Amino acid sequence: MPASGAFGILSILAGLAGLAFGIYALMRGGKGQQGRIGPIPERGVHLIAGARMLLVGALCLAAGIYLLVS
Repeated sequence: MPASGAFGILSILAGLAGLAFGIYALMRGGKGQQGRIGPIPERGVHLIAGARMLLVGALCLAAGIYLLVS
């Protein structure tokens, strides 16, 4: 197996994990928690982190598919 194929599979797995954690952070993260990080409530922190994980997960997934196809 060429290195680009192996790296493509690894990128796809990382992308799927990032998408899963991002969806979890958006759906569940911070609900019912009272903590704050500075001026941002706990739910807001999870929304920001979830959106960032979704973006990075989608980019990793796209890069992995590109590496496998090319």
